Amino acid sequence: MKKIAFFALIIFLFTTCIKEGFAQEVLKTSMLEEVNKIRRSGCKCGEEIMPRVPELSWNVQLEKAAGRHAKDMSGNNLAGHTGSDGSSPDERITDAGYRWSMCGENVAYGFNTVKEVVEGWIASPGHCRNMMDAGFRELGAAKAGTCWVQDFGTSQQKSKKYRLYR
Repeated sequence: MKKIAFFALIIFLFTTCIKEGFAQEVLKTSMLEEVNKIRRSGCKCGEEIMPRVPELSWNVQLEKAAGRHAKDMSGNNLAGHTGSDGSSPDERITDAGYRWSMCGENVAYGFNTVKEVVEGWIASPGHCRNMMDAGFRELGAAKAGTCWVQDFGTSQQKSKKYRLYR
């Protein structure tokens, strides 16, 4: 009986990990697709017309920083850029191992799908400008509950400028 319970637990844990990994992979693919679709065509951020800009690539370190903040916001009922530990976006991005010359963050809550949250960010001029900023080269994003985080960056290796915002 103990062996059956043990194997049932292993199967449960394995399938849970698979589902969570699959969900993050779907989020990664669809988020990158939605953001790059907007960047390819250009858009209007408030009253400002934003021209087409180069597509972003996915970065796992930015994804890690976004995941940390999304879980923190969800677990501590937060809505904003300051973590429950007082951390700022640039600190979380640096802690994730990303050596940046430029970074930014979008947060949102209450949306159920990637399409909905991206549309919400487009409707907000500041968030829209982050998604359309030609200076950003990479993106990482995560969701916890209905809390969403996009972290944008340009690594020091991909930038001719070595600006740090600290």
